Amino acid sequence: MRLALLLTAVLTGTALALPASVTVKSGDTLFRIATRYGLSVSQLRALNGLKGDTIRVGQTLRLASAAPKPRGSTAAGRYTVRAGDSLAAIAARAGTSVAALQAANGLRSSVIRPGQVLQVPPPGPARPVRRPTTEVRLIYSYVRVGLRDTPETLARRYHTTPDALRRLNGLGSRSHMVPGLKLLVPLRLPVPIPPPATGRALTFKALKPLNVPVQLVRVDLRHRDVLVAPVLPRAGLSFGVGARVSQLAQRSGARALINGSYFHPQTYAPAGDLVMQGRMLTWGRIPMALAITPDNRATIRASTTPLLLRPLDATWRGMETVVATGPRIVSGGRLFTDYSRVFRDPAVFGRAARSAIGLSSNRDLVLVSTRARLTATEMGKIMTRLGVKDALLLDGGSSAGLAWNGRAVADSIRRVSYGIGVFTGYTGRRYAR
Repeated sequence: MRLALLLTAVLTGTALALPASVTVKSGDTLFRIATRYGLSVSQLRALNGLKGDTIRVGQTLRLASAAPKPRGSTAAGRYTVRAGDSLAAIAARAGTSVAALQAANGLRSSVIRPGQVLQVPPPGPARPVRRPTTEVRLIYSYVRVGLRDTPETLARRYHTTPDALRRLNGLGSRSHMVPGLKLLVPLRLPVPIPPPATGRALTFKALKPLNVPVQLVRVDLRHRDVLVAPVLPRAGLSFGVGARVSQLAQRSGARALINGSYFHPQTYAPAGDLVMQGRMLTWGRIPMALAITPDNRATIRASTTPLLLRPLDATWRGMETVVATGPRIVSGGRLFTDYSRVFRDPAVFGRAARSAIGLSSNRDLVLVSTRARLTATEMGKIMTRLGVKDALLLDGGSSAGLAWNGRAVADSIRRVSYGIGVFTGYTGRRYAR
């Protein structure tokens, strides 16, 4: 309908209730403007003589839907070419294509001359607007300075300046970027556009699946301002230092927080891989992990290579947050009992208070904790009843605990090495390994 009205306006001079032009504002793109006024990006380019997609704030763009009747128009279906016209611009105004104009006028090229009379074919059927599936996000990552790298070559590679790189890494103006130095750099990466969120970012419920009382937090990772990250004690990962779930929640400001994975009872060193803000804090033998990208796509999977064979810089590449834990208790929506041989302690499988983390999709994260004394298999049944497709056990027993809005609804009895926090309203940097 819009294309038909557009052709009528072009050929008869009928005014449409749309502006003749638009001024580019901050955040505008050609696609957003074209969609807003019922155009395609190619039409908008043709109307304004643009060769690419670059526009600037304050720039005025012509709109086909508000184009007045061109001077030199004759009867309906005919158009007299004037100086400055092109087949692309005429086609865009008429809601047709260059190929259709060429066919209607027996043209073998796109060359036209002022005064030439063209037959304008009726517009074809409207093509569905192809919405982009990816967007460019600013993400920060750590790289190592190579033997031939200089501040200038690094700045060019990452589209910044040497001074900006130094400020980003807390380096003085005279500091050298020597080979082997690890630098934080800005990257502009294409990532999938998340589907629209349909509800709140976080919800908390006390439920009784299979008649077992549990505390459950659902996290909608479609919300761009949600961040899931390890929460460390005030002193960080230090020898003999831990904190209870309630303390981690109060200190961090996390909306929700659950205890993390296993750790050494004396040193408090985590037993598996732990990645925070794209940096690998610890590594271990636990094979499976929850891994989340900086654009909030989550998965439960194994590390790509065995611990002894993998270069640490390449481990969990592209991930912002990784928590290695287990054993796996749900896979593909079904109870999973083929446990890894890494888990040899009988206490892992016996009856104890339980915490677990799972996914019902790559954008739906579930945190579950219970004081009920369950086996690993029974906890897997609870997770499947809650609609979880993949799930891993977290540390249990006296370590199990969960907090909501800064207060523990089920505090850990003992201190833990770290927690897994969920933050909302996060607008800071996003990182990737």
